[in-house]
Amino acid sequence: MKNLFKNIKKYPLIIFFGIFLYVLSVADWFSPQYEFSDLENRRLSEFPKFSLKSLINNEYTPKIEDFTEDHFIQRNGWISLKSISETVLGKGENNGIVYGEDGYLFTKVLSDDYTQRLKNASALAKFIEVHPETSTKIMIAPTAPSVMTDKVKEGSPVNDAAAVISQVKELAGGENVVDVTETLKSHTDEYIYYRTDHHWTTLGAYYAYADYMQAIGRVPQDLGSFEFVEVENFLGTHYSKSKNFNVQPDVLSYIKNDSKIEILGTVLDIYDYEKLDTRDKYAMFLHSNNSISSIKGSGKGKILVVKDSYANCFIPFLTNDFEQIDILDMRSYMLDVNLLMEEQQYDQVLILYNSETFDTDAYVPRLVMYNK
Repeated sequence: MKNLFKNIKKYPLIIFFGIFLYVLSVADWFSPQYEFSDLENRRLSEFPKFSLKSLINNEYTPKIEDFTEDHFIQRNGWISLKSISETVLGKGENNGIVYGEDGYLFTKVLSDDYTQRLKNASALAKFIEVHPETSTKIMIAPTAPSVMTDKVKEGSPVNDAAAVISQVKELAGGENVVDVTETLKSHTDEYIYYRTDHHWTTLGAYYAYADYMQAIGRVPQDLGSFEFVEVENFLGTHYSKSKNFNVQPDVLSYIKNDSKIEILGTVLDIYDYEKLDTRDKYAMFLHSNNSISSIKGSGKGKILVVKDSYANCFIPFLTNDFEQIDILDMRSYMLDVNLLMEEQQYDQVLILYNSETFDTDAYVPRLVMYNK
């Protein structure tokens, strides 16, 4: 026994580390589990149900790993610590986020599998083919790295919006695509993308709106006709993932708009102002992402917008131009879009996705899910 204690004394760091891991494991086991991360704005992994089949197919173990990573004790604190250490060591990324110049944060993109992009572009081509009677425009909004190129450090693994847009033009027809890249590049000296979030700003969305209106042969509202409201201390999705310790908060902006939005039978203000007091301030636009919603505007004609969250700060600009704006989010809309098209007889259809989402979103093909 004396020899055992003597041997233990020889390796105090190993013994301390072993005790630390044991205590941490026990604490982690009894720590509370959450379904949703407010910081990261996403649902956390659930503890997987065991089955022999999932174990044999190597499906069970990865889910256990995801659950462990999502529910590790003081997870947000560890992410912050990792961010500090990565910066001290001179590394240019953390937790899937790439550090750019002047405080800009970008999504890390490494995959060269463009299968989903091809499926999505083909679905848009099919939609246009099935509805030749309706004017349909596609806008693949370039994300910040493809526009704010001077903010991207050399060799950074980021999304190439030009490649995405090129393939959509090839499959769905260039005449049907509104490419706003050059317009946005001409305004890079303005605040058109958030530093800490993956969205464009409301000002950036305006320039895309103006291009869209011109593409359909209509005159856009002047920028000066809109009153912008600014909200300080906005920390977006990229910050939530990276927890960059020396981050500079953004200023979120929205245009004043008294329109009402109907969501599943409930009529609300177009903005959810309560969200401005939360971390996820961007969710104030259109009350975040809903399967189907509708806005009564003061213009002429009906438009259907099929979209991801990039459209949420874009759509309020349309309320002076259209009488009715219907909005679909294919991630949660499961019904036949053909029936909606036949019922409403839209004058215009706008399909608006950002280039990163379009490369990975498996729900875009639902647009033509009921077509043979």
